[in-house]
Amino acid sequence: MKIPEILAPAGNMEALQTACLYGADAVYLGVKGETNLRAGARNFSLEELGQAVSLAHASGVRVYFTLNTYAHDSQMELLAEIILTVHAFGVDAIIVSDIGVLSLIRELAPDMPVHLSTQANTVNSRAVQAWAKLGVTRVILARELSHGEIARIRENTTTELEIFVHGSVCISISGRCLISNYLCGRDANQGACTQPCRWDYALVERTRPGEYMPVVEEDGNSYLYNSRDLCLLPVMDTVMGLGANGLKIEGRNKTALYIATAVWVYRQARDAYLQDPQGFRVQPVWMDEIGKISNRGYFTGFFTGKPGHEGIDYTFRGYIQSHHLAAKVIGVKDGMTVLEARNPLIEGMELEWLSSKGLRQRFPLRDAAIGAERRTHIRPNEIFEMKTPFVPRVGELIRKPFSEGDKVVSR
Repeated sequence: MKIPEILAPAGNMEALQTACLYGADAVYLGVKGETNLRAGARNFSLEELGQAVSLAHASGVRVYFTLNTYAHDSQMELLAEIILTVHAFGVDAIIVSDIGVLSLIRELAPDMPVHLSTQANTVNSRAVQAWAKLGVTRVILARELSHGEIARIRENTTTELEIFVHGSVCISISGRCLISNYLCGRDANQGACTQPCRWDYALVERTRPGEYMPVVEEDGNSYLYNSRDLCLLPVMDTVMGLGANGLKIEGRNKTALYIATAVWVYRQARDAYLQDPQGFRVQPVWMDEIGKISNRGYFTGFFTGKPGHEGIDYTFRGYIQSHHLAAKVIGVKDGMTVLEARNPLIEGMELEWLSSKGLRQRFPLRDAAIGAERRTHIRPNEIFEMKTPFVPRVGELIRKPFSEGDKVVSR
């Protein structure tokens, strides 16, 4: 049986390290600037990229480099330099959308595997076959496909296929949107989307400026374009039956906690299916875990058929998230766990250790100290020590429930 990769986003070095620790088979990442479709992420400098590739490969994790904007002639010289550099670093594949960028890679690095981005909107087997003839080794299919359509594509091609299983969904076809450009002068196809589909809207008649007519009677506004987030966990048995080579988690702007949770859950589900396909059942704990990270409400996208009104949250009031990152393990010494706080912590609050092996263990914050000073309050970014009822690995995460007064600011 084919074992599909669990692919994780890596918007920065911490995200990459977290993905490697919590079970990703591959990560996808980009460098700073408008060369990939997440220009707003922290991304990597070219100097950092070499370190990132080495770190991932040392963990047995493959690295796919995103070069998936639609490039103009003025960008080609820079892209050529980047292609030669990442090839020298040993990335495992380059992800592209633009046929011109594909031809540039074939010219400069003919041995480099090339993956076709979902941005190219591939929705049929003939398109997959045509791209393969041009040198594409894997096609990341458009999100606007049902499982039946994906199955037919799989039957008609031997090219590697990858599908998105979790994360944000663009209201436009495979992300090819111009609303951000029109409203803000920031081009989604150059990686600078402001996500105006998530804004609240009212109607204004041309001769009545300033008079806002409600589309629905909900504070005078409506979230007309706000898609719920994709989650294929409930139909993971169908996903696994498709013979895909990669199962992709969206989110290069997401936090380490998001990545750790999503990667672990999908890795668990995939491995459980491989172990016993006939007896596979989606475990309640997986759905519970995936509900704790930032989301806009979940649906199965186009996978189970064309979505109707259930795919849009017209009353969106912010991200749903029950937990956030409390601290990160940065060391273990002399029986003490050394932690870096990521949110304010108070003596007695309940924390929860997320073991990279799957164990979840709750414990209270007790007897935390900075140096020789015992502290009842810990501020973000402070490094402190405490004795924990477990021995963690460096890089593992500690989360906490949102409490009254907490504000969701992370994604």
